[in-house]
Amino acid sequence: MNPISAILQRIEVIIPLAAGVIILASLLILRGRRKKNIAPSDLDSIKVISKEEGGEAVEKEEKKISGEELSKLETKILEVLRAKGSLKPYPIPASKEGGHYLDLAGISEKDARTLIDSLIEKGLVLEGEREFSAVACPICGSCSQVAMISCKNCGSLRLNEIKYYKHACGFIGPESSFRSESGLVCPQCGSSENIELYHRKYRCPDCGAEFEEPSLTFKCGSCGALYDEQTMELKPFRKIESSKEMLGEYERINSAIEAQVETLRKEGYKIERPANLVGESGVIHRFEAVARKGDETIAIASAFGEPMTQTLIRLGVAKSDLKLSKMILVTGRPASPTEKDFARSLGIELIERV
Repeated sequence: MNPISAILQRIEVIIPLAAGVIILASLLILRGRRKKNIAPSDLDSIKVISKEEGGEAVEKEEKKISGEELSKLETKILEVLRAKGSLKPYPIPASKEGGHYLDLAGISEKDARTLIDSLIEKGLVLEGEREFSAVACPICGSCSQVAMISCKNCGSLRLNEIKYYKHACGFIGPESSFRSESGLVCPQCGSSENIELYHRKYRCPDCGAEFEEPSLTFKCGSCGALYDEQTMELKPFRKIESSKEMLGEYERINSAIEAQVETLRKEGYKIERPANLVGESGVIHRFEAVARKGDETIAIASAFGEPMTQTLIRLGVAKSDLKLSKMILVTGRPASPTEKDFARSLGIELIERV
């Protein structure tokens, strides 16, 4: 290798490392500023909010799914996608959710949406065409509602429907002229056959207005709010399709992580997967798995869905912020010599599963 090429390769390594150092320094400065800027009054307001909303907060925390459960649910979604190639949503009448993916029975629509968004962000799945849209409350987002007709002029809900019928003989008249003890009978010829609905119109008893098409008003079955066609929200439901190439890479990475976790478990480490660690800067760093034994902590991350150099910069910052002695990075693609040198310089063990 000539001297110029060697210098260029070193520059490629030094520049990202310097960027990581700058990011970490910024985080530490921000942490210091936050500590200095919190006034006693701010703390009091935080305490008041906690007291007022404490019951609701506890209830939500009890229902929160753990990271391990989320990981299992994510795996379940990927297994369905591997088997079928796509997920199709179906409407669920009178439900708050409005619809759901029937192949994901046992997973709430809210959790399924969170997991699907996470998989989309990783590039594992794609949103396809829209299958349908459900009307949702603009206040609470619930799709459970009652549709009512209202007056276009004054907004009254007390509309009267007037039906007009037509008989084969040519007579057209309001329903009252056809009504008899035995049902609908044509007042012109006395026949009860071949009578069909011809026309409808609506009359408002409050303002006297008459019109053929009333306005639609919805009452939310969850919060009781009233809204109309102008203020209603539409909740779209789309088909979810898998990315076979990305799924293959994900499976290779996941298999390698499982092997690492199993090895560490046999060595006496306690495993948490996935896991979040809080650094000295106060920043939360997320990992595929964390292994602990005594005072030693090993973090396992994956290079998936972003450039390798970007991943290494992020992990270099996290490693310094967390003061970790060992960090493992698993990738499903071959790393370049420059990327390997960069990982080595950061003290990150690189595992390639290709």
